[in-house]
Amino acid sequence: MLAASLAVLQAITLLLLLAVCGNTANLVLARASTRRQEMAVRLALGAKRWHVARLLLVENVLLATCGALLGAALAVWGANALSAVPPMRVRGIPISLMSTVDGTGLIVAIALGIVCGCLFGLAPALQLARVDPQQLRTGSSTPARTGLRNLLMAIETALAVIVLVVAGSFFKSFFATRTMDTGFKRDGVLLAAYDLTGRTRNDISTRQFASRLLTKLRGLPRVSGAAIASAVPLDIHGLPVRFVTIDGRPRNENDPDRALTMTVTPGYFDVMGIALVRGTDFADLDDLAAAPQAVVNEELVHRYLGDGEPLGRRIQVRGRSYVVSGVVRNSLYNAFGEPPTPIVYLSYRDVPGTIGEMHLRAGSGSERALAGDIRRAVSELDPELPVYDVRTLNDHIESNLIFRRIPVRMFTVLGPLLLVLASIGIYAVVSYTIAQRTKEIGVRLALGATTTRVVAEHVGESLLVVGCGALLGWMIAFLGAMLGTTSAVDPVVFGLVPAVLLLVATVACWIPSRRAARVDPVVALRAE
Repeated sequence: MLAASLAVLQAITLLLLLAVCGNTANLVLARASTRRQEMAVRLALGAKRWHVARLLLVENVLLATCGALLGAALAVWGANALSAVPPMRVRGIPISLMSTVDGTGLIVAIALGIVCGCLFGLAPALQLARVDPQQLRTGSSTPARTGLRNLLMAIETALAVIVLVVAGSFFKSFFATRTMDTGFKRDGVLLAAYDLTGRTRNDISTRQFASRLLTKLRGLPRVSGAAIASAVPLDIHGLPVRFVTIDGRPRNENDPDRALTMTVTPGYFDVMGIALVRGTDFADLDDLAAAPQAVVNEELVHRYLGDGEPLGRRIQVRGRSYVVSGVVRNSLYNAFGEPPTPIVYLSYRDVPGTIGEMHLRAGSGSERALAGDIRRAVSELDPELPVYDVRTLNDHIESNLIFRRIPVRMFTVLGPLLLVLASIGIYAVVSYTIAQRTKEIGVRLALGATTTRVVAEHVGESLLVVGCGALLGWMIAFLGAMLGTTSAVDPVVFGLVPAVLLLVATVACWIPSRRAARVDPVVALRAE
């Protein structure tokens, strides 16, 4: 999950770079339109066209170099600041984000900034180098072409829609985990671990310890159920995957059947609230006469047995044969959003483990009070055996959501940042475009046009460009979701993002349009 999220973040940072370049190009183009008279004077005084182009390119390269150096300094500072942040703790284990910026990375970043400055400064440089000096003598002024600026504004809007849709989908997915059906009951379960490594000599003593411990735990007040398992679902470590062989199903050597495995004691499914849909639970830990048992989930039956009867069928795991005694409901095992996955539960009676995760079911909100009771119960069996990693199941799940939380926090910064960049780009283009049409606006106002009509027309023209860009970005994001390269299509996200962006764009277009429409017609007619 984290690797996929970081890959998406890398792609989005590239989109941010493109958005910044688009903004820069738009601002440079807009600025170039106000320097036509200056360049015409230079050309009229004998300057060569390539001199004009070189001058503008040098200016852009200097600006790009200053920006790249400033960005490199911020990157070094940010990397050091991130490394200095106190480590996050997951199940008591400190996790630090170690980030460094090496010399090669800095050189590449600075070079990339300079190259971007050259590329996006080339168009306005060539545009101004072709200015006609004769316009000084005639007093005419050729309107600047706005097609390229509109194209850049549309592309920037499309990039903003794509990034905001991805960010919104990440947010929706993250917060949905709190209400998602996991297949087990998260509330009212307290977890605690012990480790008998080096304290027991054989499986018999390990099994006997688990049996005596469960007897004590189930006798505690406020405890309605207790069980021991080899692992906890939705853990950062994940469950092991084993090859399995099922009687009556042909074995494919090229693609053998696989399933997750987990060892639990009788009563585990009741404690976790995992429904037993067929068959029975495991035999008691002290019942040594029963054959080795396994409980499978519905997905294993559906995938490997189809309509076949699972109960009583033998299944081999790691060279040992077990009889399927029950079928339980599917649940989540390794991660939120995972597809249904086959799993084989084995009994602690048959596969005892030295490391155990105690699961205690109590009333919701009162499970934390059982921590002292657990330690006393273990101490009565082995005073020197430590109990560690005491936490509720809800806390366990929240801690292990860290690899989802990190990308969400990054999107919290990147999403609004790109929205701000898009609004700045739209505002800049509209503002410079209207500034060039001040005289036209003055004529229209003098002839009786209302300010409302003038504002509406300018806002409408700009929103047409923004709308085309938003539609393009929306279609790319939708296609990516349909093809599975991004998260699934969420109607709320796909509907809300374009609406928010269009609202921001409307405000960005309205402000300069309103300001221009309130100008005195006499002043506008005198303006050059």
